Amino acid sequence: MLAGFGNRLGYPRPAMHVRMTALALLCAGCSASTSTATPTARQASPAAAAHTFKSTRFTITVPHGWRDATGDQHAVASVSASGQVLMLLVAEPTTLNEHIDVSVAAQPVPDDQLAGYLQSVAQSGATNLSQPRPFSVDGGTGIFITYNLMSTGGTLLQDQDMVVNHGGDTFDIVLNTAQADFARQVADVQSILSTWKWAS
Repeated sequence: MLAGFGNRLGYPRPAMHVRMTALALLCAGCSASTSTATPTARQASPAAAAHTFKSTRFTITVPHGWRDATGDQHAVASVSASGQVLMLLVAEPTTLNEHIDVSVAAQPVPDDQLAGYLQSVAQSGATNLSQPRPFSVDGGTGIFITYNLMSTGGTLLQDQDMVVNHGGDTFDIVLNTAQADFARQVADVQSILSTWKWAS
């Protein structure tokens, strides 16, 4: 839980440095290689083919090049979300555990406080925060920001953090990737949003 804004309102927010450390450890566990962590081009594999992901809350089409890791409890725990992780997609192959996760916040965040909820990442070392901007998902509207973090291995990361309220819950959609891969992977997030269907 972050100190400051998020705590004053009582809305827990995952500590980004904890998230990044855990992700770096997960990545190390996924690969026996000791190569330097640098962004690499993905290659399509049968496991990375487009398919439908369905949770009890929403359905999406997983873009080519991404693997559903939602059933991997070790991977899900490494995300360090403050609420329940509903989906975890991992880029294949990846040296930095580039991923997209969707979680439900432990407590709903009122619409007029979503911007502060997002901007609280600055208290964990995030820099270059963009201004909150709107996005659409299955007839609803949320807001998002982008920001930079430095991985424990020294790679510059770029995240896009999106929040939307639906059915009394706050959904947090996060792209966590190397800055060098951001433009390509943010297009995959847009693909996910375009196929997103709420269950109710």
